[in-house]
Parts: sequence; C-alpha cells; structure tokens
Amino acid sequence: MADATDLAVEQWLQRNWPAVRSFLLAPSTVIGLAAFSLACCALSLLVATWAVRRLPVDYLSREPECPARVAHGGVRLLRNGIGLLLLLLGLLMLILPGQGVLTVVAALAVMDFRSKRRVEHWLMSAPRVLGLINRLRLRSGHPPLRAPEPKPVSARPTEPRGGLPQR
Repeated sequence: MADATDLAVEQWLQRNWPAVRSFLLAPSTVIGLAAFSLACCALSLLVATWAVRRLPVDYLSREPECPARVAHGGVRLLRNGIGLLLLLLGLLMLILPGQGVLTVVAALAVMDFRSKRRVEHWLMSAPRVLGLINRLRLRSGHPPLRAPEPKPVSARPTEPRGGLPQR
C-alpha cells in the first residue's frame, strides 16, 4: 500500500511542481511568510518577558504545591491543543525563519503534562538560561530568581544495578 501512495505522491508532484514552486517563490508569499515570522518573534518575546517577570523569586527553589484546582477537561483540552499547535509551529520555525526555540518553550509552558515542572526546572536551571532570565528580571525591576539548591547525592549502592557484587 505504501508503494501505491508513494507513487501517487510522486505523480502529483511531477504534475503540480511548477505551480507549487511559483507559489512559494512569489513575492507576496515570501513577504507574507516574513511578516508572519516577525509577528511570531515579537509576540513570543512579549509573552516570554511577561511570563518571566511574573514568576515568584523562589520558583526554582521551592517544591511545587498541589494545585488547588484542576482544570476542567475542556479547558485542559483547549490548552493542550493550543500548546500542540505552538509546538508544531516552533518545530517548523527551527528550519524556517522565526523564533523556533522560543515558540517551543512557549508551547511547553501552555501545555499540561505529567512531568512539566521537572522539564521547566531542567530548562530554567541551566546556568546560561538562568543568567538570561535574571538579567531580564533585573532590567524590568524584579529581583532575580533564586537558583535551586543542589540535591544531596545519595549513598552509592555497594552492588551494581545488575545485582552482582563488585570485586
């Protein structure tokens, strides 16, 4: 079945490639894509700075509290749908003009998934990212985020994972 589909796609491209190519290279298409890219860049910068300024100072150092309210199924579905759309756009913008990384981060912030807090901490605790966030906060008159306390290293087991004693 895949061979028939591949053949059909190949035939369609052979027939329609000149029209697709002329559309993609048309000045109005290029200008429209550039305007869309600039608008996404500006919007993602505005949203990112707004969100970073609103974080409490101890956001990275405190344990997450249990949410007092759980989002209704429809709201959660809408947020995850918007987040998925942003994620796909961000992945596209990694190869097309635009702020792909910022859009992916914004998508992760909007989405609701099980290990979200752990992913946020991992991303935001990187020294370069935390430094950038704190410079942005200081510029806007907010105190810097406190770096998370390093977790204590537990005692090493005397046996390797395989269960065999060490020699």
